[in-house]
Amino acid sequence: MVYEVLDSGILDMLMFSINPAYDYQKEGDYAIGGVNERPNLYRRCESEGVGISVMKAFAGGQLLNAKTSPFGKALTEYQCIQYALDKPGVITVLPGVRSCQDLRRILGFTDALPKEKDYSILGTFAPQEAKGACVYCNHCQPCPAGLDVGLINKYYDLALTGDDLAKYHYVSLNKKAKDCIQCGHCDSRCPFHVSQVERMEKIREYFGE
Repeated sequence: MVYEVLDSGILDMLMFSINPAYDYQKEGDYAIGGVNERPNLYRRCESEGVGISVMKAFAGGQLLNAKTSPFGKALTEYQCIQYALDKPGVITVLPGVRSCQDLRRILGFTDALPKEKDYSILGTFAPQEAKGACVYCNHCQPCPAGLDVGLINKYYDLALTGDDLAKYHYVSLNKKAKDCIQCGHCDSRCPFHVSQVERMEKIREYFGE
């Protein structure tokens, strides 16, 4: 259904449920699409200028409690929000709130430290089919060579969908895949076991560097 509407070319914005439980094919009424299908949708939205407004960022609260989380481990609200914001095409996350206290706590995200938003723990319980896929979390930072590894990966993935603007943004980067020194620092830190050294070589070749 989403693709049918996108094909019509009438959308400027799309409301869509994004969270790790749904993206990784765990239970949930909105867990539609596979590990590869959903990221492809996000990339298509960004490449076509369709903004995504995220709903169900906490999977109806299930992800916030180890007893109800499909992973058997709890995530925090800030981890879930950052996870959604890092997806291509996402421009806003609208979590449900029940009170002013809830709202104040959620707004604390804007002042939270990076370690409070770090969702790299997902790499320890994501399904096998999600391994080896960059989710742009930047847990690999800091890069000794100064590369923004997550952004380079994002522009590459978007360029593969035919997004010319992503190609322009990539070319405008101060540090590109060709500047990778193959030290392996990112590989050792990636919670999703992505071989970024190999990926940087692929990206370098793709952009003809």
